[in-house]
Amino acid sequence: MLNAELGASSNLRAMGTHPSTSPPRPRQVVQVGVTGHRPNRLSPEVTCDLPRQCTEVLKAIAALAAHARDPLLHAPGPPLLRIISPIAEGSDRIVARAGLAMGADLQCPLPFDADEYSRDFASEGSREEFYALLARASAVFEADGRRDAEEAAYEGVGRIVIEQSDFLIAVWDGKPAAGRGGTTQMIDEAIAQNVPVVWLHAAETMEPRILVMNEKGERKQYPLKMMGELLASRFTQITGEDEESRMLSQAYCAERQPRFDAGRIFRIFRDLIARGRFRRGSWRVKNFEAAARSEWESTIPKTPDLPEATRRYLLDRLCPHYAWADGLSVNYAGLLRSTSMGTSLLSACAVLVPIIGYILRFSFRMEIGYKIPTWLELGLIVAILSITFHGQRRRWHERWLNYRQLAELLRQYCYLAPLGCPLPSPRPPAHTGSNPHRSWVDGMFRVIARDLGLAPANARPRYLLAIGGMMDKILAGQIDYHKTNHKIMHKLSHRVHLIGTSLFVITLLACVAHLVPLPISKEDSPWLVSWLVLLAVVPPALGAAFYAIANQGEFERSADRSSAMTDELESLRANDLDEAIKSVPEGSAALRRAAQRIAATMIAETMDWSFVFRYRKLNLPG
Repeated sequence: MLNAELGASSNLRAMGTHPSTSPPRPRQVVQVGVTGHRPNRLSPEVTCDLPRQCTEVLKAIAALAAHARDPLLHAPGPPLLRIISPIAEGSDRIVARAGLAMGADLQCPLPFDADEYSRDFASEGSREEFYALLARASAVFEADGRRDAEEAAYEGVGRIVIEQSDFLIAVWDGKPAAGRGGTTQMIDEAIAQNVPVVWLHAAETMEPRILVMNEKGERKQYPLKMMGELLASRFTQITGEDEESRMLSQAYCAERQPRFDAGRIFRIFRDLIARGRFRRGSWRVKNFEAAARSEWESTIPKTPDLPEATRRYLLDRLCPHYAWADGLSVNYAGLLRSTSMGTSLLSACAVLVPIIGYILRFSFRMEIGYKIPTWLELGLIVAILSITFHGQRRRWHERWLNYRQLAELLRQYCYLAPLGCPLPSPRPPAHTGSNPHRSWVDGMFRVIARDLGLAPANARPRYLLAIGGMMDKILAGQIDYHKTNHKIMHKLSHRVHLIGTSLFVITLLACVAHLVPLPISKEDSPWLVSWLVLLAVVPPALGAAFYAIANQGEFERSADRSSAMTDELESLRANDLDEAIKSVPEGSAALRRAAQRIAATMIAETMDWSFVFRYRKLNLPG
């Protein structure tokens, strides 16, 4: 089924002119970070040869990326090579200049704001070169490091480089670490995080070497010519390298904006049962990007404290990706719930039709024909089978769960990226470890995050307060959602079970009526017999349908989960976030920790929720 859909994505345009009828395909971006010594630890002979070595390494990486480019997943055009460099004197600038000479993009995380950082460079010429390179960067992230904690600031920016990198070029003299945040420490941390390190020796003439960790956890060195053999899998951009994961990513990019809102059928049922009223609404699906942008514009503050470049990063680049993942997940959830509810009720109607035909023919002697009820029942059975098998073939269930998880990752990234935080990877519960599709979700997020790159930022207190306010609005919105969802799902669960129980009680009374003497002769009153037969056969079928709807929808469990999440998020908001915002004048550390705790909580809850619904697939009623 997926193969039939993939060709549709081949004519999509690049993201900049992308139509709103399908998800934006991310560019294939390969980010190469740099760590290394300053000029005082670079030998003159090696310094002269480093530009050549850098160019050789970057060309090898670019060639691998070009070979691995997927036209059904990535936007048109060759892979974009991006250098992530703090552009300090020495190694950082050598790699940055080599990349720019090849047409690479440059993005710069800095340990301090630019003016403060420029004090690291003694000569006027060096400062001029620093600002010239900074002007060529597509994004600059100015962290809030302090001079009284320089080593921590350099360590922090080094970790941002690693987190943003697919490869790390290390210009290193091979000696042990001389201090916190130095080249040796960054190499160790990169290898531990499975980021391949290309080692260019800083003091001796030596060809580039690849440093990686093998399956036994041992550090190994290999010549650069083995890069293709060792590291080609880095460019699959999917954590799981199986073919199905790749096809799921391709199928996501081939999705189309739906027109008809099938989920409205379930919402009408929900509102009638839980709220006792019918709410008017459109049967057309709102444009995903327009709807999400409207929501995000109300959340992202429009203030001088949040640079316009950061707003544009969030609204123009990140929001469209979130809009499609979120919109498609809601669409498939609606399809699944409406069809599951519909087939359950249709199965009850399939019982009702032949009974009515029987009563009309034999109790009331009405000549309706023997075939009319049979044809009606046949039509209902065919409809149930067609709907069920179509939903299974189109994989509505898997798409709903997968797209929901992707949307949640992207939602958290809207406040993590402006703080320079990586996406947290909460330890999944043991029972979720066998999720076969989690790899493509993580892989697709990685592709999108690499396309986005660094968020432009200047982490001054007013900027941090603006991000904190945005986080507070997001939390408030999630708390309101879970409070409302708890009330609706609790009422829906209670009333659906009440209806199902009542229908079985009606059946019980009808059976009793068949057995006890009645003042009216059953032989003389065919209508009485008809009603007793109807009440003995149809209500249990309807009751079973309502219980099936409750079982498939997990209404009570959803209510309990929303209640628990409300308490958890209110605690995070009142304690962690509030305290972090108060501590902003002292720096961003507390706000970053709070952001990662909040994101980890939401992501972990979504992972566990997806396991709950993993086995609630669209199946035949029964």
